[in-house]
Amino acid sequence: MNPLLISRDRALSEIVESVAAAAQVHLDLARDVDRIRAAWRGAPVVLIGSDLAATVLGMALPHRPGVHLCTTDADSALAWSMPLGAPVLVLPQHTGFLSAVISGDQDAGRSAVVVRVIGGSGGVGATTFAAALALRGAHRSMSAALVELDEWGGGIDLVMGAEKTPGWRWPDLTAASGHLGDITAHLPTVLGVDLLAMRATSNTTPSNAAINSVLASLRRSHQLVILDSGARWEATSHVDHDVLLVASGVKQVLATRSRMEILGLSDAHLVVRRRPGASLSPELVGEALGLEVNGVVGDDRRLATDAASGVPPRASRRVNKVCDRLLDAMAVSDDQA
Repeated sequence: MNPLLISRDRALSEIVESVAAAAQVHLDLARDVDRIRAAWRGAPVVLIGSDLAATVLGMALPHRPGVHLCTTDADSALAWSMPLGAPVLVLPQHTGFLSAVISGDQDAGRSAVVVRVIGGSGGVGATTFAAALALRGAHRSMSAALVELDEWGGGIDLVMGAEKTPGWRWPDLTAASGHLGDITAHLPTVLGVDLLAMRATSNTTPSNAAINSVLASLRRSHQLVILDSGARWEATSHVDHDVLLVASGVKQVLATRSRMEILGLSDAHLVVRRRPGASLSPELVGEALGLEVNGVVGDDRRLATDAASGVPPRASRRVNKVCDRLLDAMAVSDDQA
């Protein structure tokens, strides 16, 4: 069967049909409930015009994948997107993605591995480790993105030496919702890593809707997405793996146990940061947390020096080895391209 367009809106239908013609794809058109019901299950893709969204919703059709809501007015469609379980395509702005959808190549087979880096306690260096992990992924020829979700952090662009590099930060994306196209070209890039940072001079905090839209976009366009989550946990639905960075002191381990209970981190990848004078061995830290130790790193003075100098962090050989071990364990490879 052919992709199905459900709409009586002539202007909207003309846009969709022109995109289909350019992609050499024939569309089936449904404008009444009998035709909609007959074609609903078999169509590879269903495009619902916002003009008939209420009609389709009222039919109580069975849930199915591959449904998209098409509109020329984003405001008129947002109310129907969630009830229909359909991302919004605003036309003509999203004609590129529409072409990929109806030709069956909307994601080009790509779906990033999303890794959330969490500090078990304050000051453990989760941001710099997240940066090192993203840089290591890029070094391994992966398309990598590093996303800051900690509005109280020091700024991931500062850590990466990109504070003055042009490009979008979170305040430029706070209005994002529903389907978001590829934003890669708009982001600052450092050593192969695309950055999405908070802006120190802005009080704007991204909403859950904006976070979900942006992460869904990055998941389609990249192979590896690293989240410096800080105190924001709303991105949980996008996360494939958690990396938990824990200092090897008693107080820090106790703080980590509390955080693990709140976040449900029973299967996190544990990395222990050893510090001079710490009373617990990495093995004892892992035993206390009920997690296998995936790596041990020490304090690296160069990281603080690099951040102060405005250059990307130069991870030590030990940190790079730990990052490689984590990426291998999480099955992140360039085969995902």
